Amino acid sequence: MVYIDAVHYEQDLYGYEYIARMKWTDTLSQQAVKECTKSEMINFINQNPNCTKTKYYRYGRWVEGEDVRVVDNRYLRTDANNYLADNLGSLPRY
Repeated sequence: MVYIDAVHYEQDLYGYEYIARMKWTDTLSQQAVKECTKSEMINFINQNPNCTKTKYYRYGRWVEGEDVRVVDNRYLRTDANNYLADNLGSLPRY
C-alpha cells in the first residue's frame, strides 16, 4: 500500500490552484519523505490500482484515510462524485 500524507499546490495561468506534487510513503506508521509529481502518482495508480490511500496524523498516530483514484487521467480524488478537479481530502499542504 502507498500512502499520501501531504500535497503541494501551485497556480495555473488563471490563478486556479492545482496539486503539483505530493509526499508519499509505503509505511502507515511514518511520515512521508518521498516526493513525486502528480503525473508520476497518476501513472503509478493506473499501473497499480487499489493500492493508494491518504493518511492523516490524528491523536498522536497515523490513521489510514480514503482510497485515491484517478479521474480522466489527470485528476486525483478521494470521493466518488464526477467533479473534474483534484480532491485529496484535507491533507496538509507543504
